[in-house]
Amino acid sequence: MPKRQLLQVNKKKEKPAQLVGPHTVPPITALPPNVHTFALQKAPNAQEEGPETADEYLAGVHSCSCFRASFGADVAIAGVEAEEAGEKWRAGDSAKSSRFFVRAIELYDAGLERFPDSFDLSYNRARLQYEISQQPRLLAQLPVSPIGLLELALESHRSALKLKQDDADVLFNTAQVLTSLGELRAEGSSTHPPDREDALEKFQEAMELFQRCFAVQEYQLNEAQAIMTDAPMPDNLADEASDHPTTEELDSPFPGEGQWASIIEPITTNALLDTTVAQTETLTVMCGLMVAQDPAGLPWLEEYSKPLLQRATSLAEGIDRIQEVSLSMANFKCAFADAAFRTGRLNLTTYQEEINNAFGTDIEPLNSVQWLCDRADAYIALTASIRSTTDLAPQTEAVSSQLNDTQWKYLTKALADLTTATKLPNVPNLAKIHLRRGDCELLRYCLGKAPSCYKQAIQNTTMLLRNAEIYYRGAAKFAKVEMVGQEEAEALIKEAVVSSLSGDDTKLKTYSARVMETMDEMRDEGLLVAEDIDRLRQRLK
Repeated sequence: MPKRQLLQVNKKKEKPAQLVGPHTVPPITALPPNVHTFALQKAPNAQEEGPETADEYLAGVHSCSCFRASFGADVAIAGVEAEEAGEKWRAGDSAKSSRFFVRAIELYDAGLERFPDSFDLSYNRARLQYEISQQPRLLAQLPVSPIGLLELALESHRSALKLKQDDADVLFNTAQVLTSLGELRAEGSSTHPPDREDALEKFQEAMELFQRCFAVQEYQLNEAQAIMTDAPMPDNLADEASDHPTTEELDSPFPGEGQWASIIEPITTNALLDTTVAQTETLTVMCGLMVAQDPAGLPWLEEYSKPLLQRATSLAEGIDRIQEVSLSMANFKCAFADAAFRTGRLNLTTYQEEINNAFGTDIEPLNSVQWLCDRADAYIALTASIRSTTDLAPQTEAVSSQLNDTQWKYLTKALADLTTATKLPNVPNLAKIHLRRGDCELLRYCLGKAPSCYKQAIQNTTMLLRNAEIYYRGAAKFAKVEMVGQEEAEALIKEAVVSSLSGDDTKLKTYSARVMETMDEMRDEGLLVAEDIDRLRQRLK
């Protein structure tokens, strides 16, 4: 299974577009990357009619009565402006924000019907669809599933890629969509059963596109550096530039209006590192899939990763991203060690050493929530792998005791990391962290059940259940504040389950319609044993 991410909900490349020209306004930093074309200012005396060109569909110069009627404001009929309006309302009113984003997509669709060869329209539609798919609060406002929207975004990205096959941004974003879709395919849902074979194919295609993207970026960077080296800027360039007309002096289709500007951002080492880190993250989620789908491919994956990790380290030097790269590499090393342990290529002692070495002294743990959460994930994954391997064959009493000690130790260490993370300032996604803390306590609780019957877990059963209930209750409160409905529902049901295990069935019966499905998921994750599930089902009757 793909590694469970606590905090990283969006893996897009952050490269906000900038406006240029005499009337530049501050950019919205949360705007998705590379909005390609902008109108610098509106025509003051433009007629109220629909857009006539691809650029007008993209950035708008006209005011539209139908758009004013829909949104109650005199705003330009433009995809980019609708996106900006959506960004404005994203934090405070997700329903209004989603309406603006949907309107932007409708404008891009309408533009593409008239101008099917417009790369800018095609790119922005695809990018925005993916952006929405990564925002649970926005997605909750739409009548489409996450997988459904990602499939639509993939189709749109493929269309954009056909129009410009060597565009680094669309190559990168298409690979990101494939990665996100692969993760959901692997996990499955109530409406889409897991399809790990399809997920692995999605990841493999994503890796190919990332590699193509890197090759394009590297070529462009080398070309730009060669031009700068061979053709230094003349000293009199500024004087020559003054002889050319300014943007305002150029002809415009509307009197007094600025020109359209296509923004082409220069390739930098940061862009190459973005692609390399994304490749590493994709390899990380592939590790778990290959255990079940293609264990023979693990040696290939290991060899593929070596130059990739070396490249990441080399690129990160001098641009102050060592911590980010080190964390990405640590996650991959732990995921690969987990896969190697599950397939018998690594023993438990070496597996533990790999985790300890991966999260070494290169990263500062005390000021990084992500570092702490990712290390906690690695610890929890180790205990899950121990459970899965010991279930396959009986163990001697001495070996079983040692394995129980190891699981208890690493679950306790995971809890310590998660607790430290909650105490740092400005912690994002507190609901997820508290959910994970509750899970850790239930995993320790289950060690006291057969066949483990771990003494320390048995002695602390009451405390473990009480802690889990507190953490789940806290997760529900934070999820409500963060307006993340799915996590709030998960926390409330898990709290009800734990409360029932402690003897209070009141909350369990409140959520009876969804409890059965959640209990099955908890069983699969090792949070409940068969004995407890049978007892809870009897109480629901």
